[in-house]
Amino acid sequence: MTTIKKYLTGAVVAGLVAGTGAAVAAPAGLSATTADWLLAAEHVLLIGTDGTNLSKILEYAYNEDSGFKTAMDQGITGAATEVNHTTISGPSWSTILTGVWDDKHGVINNVFYPQPYDKWPTVFNLLENHDSNIETTVIADWDFINDIGAAGSQGADNNLFIPEQGTWAETDHAVTLETISQILATTENPNIDTFMFSYQVQVDEAGHEFGGGSEEYEQAVINVAANIQAILAAVAQAEQATGDEWSVIITTDHGHQQSVGFGHGFQSPNETSQFVIFDQAGDHTNDGTQNLNYSIADITPTILALFGAPMRSDFDGAPMFSDPAIVDSLVRPDNLEQALLSAIAMYGYPNIGNDIALGIRTVVATIPYLVNGVVTQIDDLLQGLVDKDIFLISDLAAFGIQVNDFFGGITVDVLQEIARGVGYLTGAGTIAPTDPPLEVPGGSEFTPLESLDLDALLG
Repeated sequence: MTTIKKYLTGAVVAGLVAGTGAAVAAPAGLSATTADWLLAAEHVLLIGTDGTNLSKILEYAYNEDSGFKTAMDQGITGAATEVNHTTISGPSWSTILTGVWDDKHGVINNVFYPQPYDKWPTVFNLLENHDSNIETTVIADWDFINDIGAAGSQGADNNLFIPEQGTWAETDHAVTLETISQILATTENPNIDTFMFSYQVQVDEAGHEFGGGSEEYEQAVINVAANIQAILAAVAQAEQATGDEWSVIITTDHGHQQSVGFGHGFQSPNETSQFVIFDQAGDHTNDGTQNLNYSIADITPTILALFGAPMRSDFDGAPMFSDPAIVDSLVRPDNLEQALLSAIAMYGYPNIGNDIALGIRTVVATIPYLVNGVVTQIDDLLQGLVDKDIFLISDLAAFGIQVNDFFGGITVDVLQEIARGVGYLTGAGTIAPTDPPLEVPGGSEFTPLESLDLDALLG
């Protein structure tokens, strides 16, 4: 569906980020019928932060200024794990956004191919297939996420890619500003059901460059905590303006090694560490509690259930607020922080056979990803010459891009097929869907936003 996008002025955004923004005024003069109509809308927000260890959140960002702490106080938190599954972003976010693990969707690395999402539809596909009037949005600063949002039968209505702004902290901040803008835009069309996915990358980037035990990783966690706090403030303002309540889910795809190195991809507890924070609209009786059975595979089924959409029979996850196995795992600890740390400490390694198999898969799957990165870097260098419009040189550079893409693409495709074969032999993509594919053809293309002037936005 077509939407009219609303953007915040710099003053409003600055106030929200600072936590001092004035409340958005509720529409005046509403009849009782109209008020009931406004309350009928369902809003769900999924916030993703890449490569973020729950233990580091509890160490660095468990305070009143942290959006993580605010969300935990207002909802239910689970210390989850993906032990026995690949700790790479592409496979993990695919699980979050499809409700099935890698033994079904078969994604093995961060080289994007759309085919898995034709067989295993995304939450965007499933929501649009259920009710095309639901306004679906993805806001991300990693194009792999936007590609997932566009894949499958019907992609997200609004697919917004935020290009790098200078540093990853600034880029995530730009994602935050856009997310706040989209949340507050719902006050202009409060009768429309909305699902938004907002993704931030800086914690994972800090972990790769400096290690998960570094001061830089610590600062990235603190930064994202502040970003989430600003987003939750916008949610509160939208709720006040319309009377609607929002369901909010916050999660990560994997953890991080503490030292500089591979970062993640293997089966150490630091790498398999995950978390899910779930604040269901209208549920205030379970604020500040813990669930011992949350999984990232539960996120898509939960979102669908919140909108009344049907479940697939081949989901690995289940709705977090209605499945008895999950609901019965709710506990009320006297000290949530200590209870979560105790839960994290319970998780260990898989059996030695699975550990070896998944390690082999990660090593082999990394090769096409690295080669693809080299091809992209060469393209970027050549594009720089093209942009300079130098006589003859720029034309040669443009030709060089075509040659690089042709031979580089063939190389990546061949290596990817080999990696897929190894992935299949180690358990990836071995289980076929039992539900039929969605019938509606087509998808959406994501729209890159122009580089944002943060100083101008912040006034």
